[in-house]
Amino acid sequence: MLGKLLTGLCLAMLCSLSFAETCPNVNDIKTNHLNGWKAYDSDDGAPLSTAREVQFKKMVEQFALAEWANGKRQSGAIHCYYRDSSGSNLEAYLAKDHFVPKQTSSSFWYSVSGYMHCAARKENCEFETKMLGNHQLAKK
Repeated sequence: MLGKLLTGLCLAMLCSLSFAETCPNVNDIKTNHLNGWKAYDSDDGAPLSTAREVQFKKMVEQFALAEWANGKRQSGAIHCYYRDSSGSNLEAYLAKDHFVPKQTSSSFWYSVSGYMHCAARKENCEFETKMLGNHQLAKK
């Protein structure tokens, strides 16, 4: 019985490591199914006010770009940018920490000024959970 339990746990961990994630789709944004994604102002990086977040969710129509920022302040953050119905970029983005771009032979990620960008279809801009190294674990 214990062997089956351990096998199941190991299988679950392997599956969770192998699945890639993408930016939220427009319907998820409009219906507030963001699963940990937070909205920020693209000019100053500050969290959006409640009023601006409501406006962002109302106006969002199309995925534009995924950006990976990995500095001291960003901690492997994925930024997801969107456009409105006229094709204009919204002045906000959704962000979630602790990810890395998924690198495959057909990767759509490219480097721009110290950041990694993906301007392909949302489904092609995949990223994975960033594995914590020993230096990031708490000390005794």
